[in-house]
Amino acid sequence: MNLDDVPLAAWSALRPDTPPDTVEVLGPRVWRVGSEVLKLFAEADRKRFRRIVRAHRQAGRIFKGQPGVSAQRLLAVAEDERALLLDFVPGRSGRMALLAGADPGKILGRSGAWLHALHGGRETDEGRFDAWGALERLPQTPPCADAEAYEAALTSLRRDADARQGQVVGRAVLHGDLTLANLLFDKGEVTGIDFENLALHPMARDIGELWADLLLHVRRMPEDASPMPAAWQAGFAAGYPGLEPEVAGFYTRHRLLRAWAAIPPQPQERGPGRERQLANLRALVANGAFE
Repeated sequence: MNLDDVPLAAWSALRPDTPPDTVEVLGPRVWRVGSEVLKLFAEADRKRFRRIVRAHRQAGRIFKGQPGVSAQRLLAVAEDERALLLDFVPGRSGRMALLAGADPGKILGRSGAWLHALHGGRETDEGRFDAWGALERLPQTPPCADAEAYEAALTSLRRDADARQGQVVGRAVLHGDLTLANLLFDKGEVTGIDFENLALHPMARDIGELWADLLLHVRRMPEDASPMPAAWQAGFAAGYPGLEPEVAGFYTRHRLLRAWAAIPPQPQERGPGRERQLANLRALVANGAFE
């Protein structure tokens, strides 16, 4: 990797006495430099960047001393460069483990234990569920694959939203962008990364988004292809007691529809990943998961 690809001003601000050595691009504006990770937030204003820093520090405090679960450690901050330095987390993401054929129930059990630690790490409270507000964030008539089926699924979710609007739900500090790609598994440890969206929300939101990510990427759908197949729900509940399944199911379908809206209608415009997602969504529709 060419060192010119690394934002050297940011690296120098974070590690002024250590020139970068081995470099690997991990994602957009994310680099592994030796045993550390440089993450750049060039478009964030100062207020937004400070919220990001606070979120990472809060995640570190929540998981401090908890066995088997942890958060990626924040090592240094360069505010003027909008850069974070974090430790490199070994292991394989939950999504990669799933694609490699790992048991979905076991992945969910370990993910549930990690999420339970996050949600229980600060005081929880109760609030009114704004299901209508969540619906407003969904595309209403996107030019997507199987557009008629999408609209039917959205209509069904509207009915569910009408029934749940104002329901009292548990709230906690949430990850805010929880996918299996943001949970890394290494031997007996599960480590969460990417805490930029940490905020107070209904607990079921993290759960539903995690479930949806699994349903979108699993290689083989179960016969019970509902938003929470019974066997997988049992695996998750083993690590996360106190599940609110109905609200989690709402958020699962909500996240599935967000992914569906982004799948192009023309097959030649879809890669293998989108084709798998569409096949899984069709299986969910066929089994009545959106009814």
